[in-house]
Amino acid sequence: MLLAETLRAIEAGLGVSLASCRIKSAKFLAPARPGDRVAIEFSRSAAGGVRFACAVGTQAVLRGELQCDPTPAEA
Repeated sequence: MLLAETLRAIEAGLGVSLASCRIKSAKFLAPARPGDRVAIEFSRSAAGGVRFACAVGTQAVLRGELQCDPTPAEA
């Protein structure tokens, strides 16, 4: 659930679909419980990927990276 919500937040934040992306890595570092407020940070890399990190307070709970294929040029 945490990963799915993180991906939705990234899509909304970037204003793009992540359909052409795959999860390159995802590491769950600690549990996030119902009612926890999760902070999600992400950034695009020069190679076209997206790195993300989630935390509850100061405790990191998820870290990962997406690899995105370049969007083909429309004809």
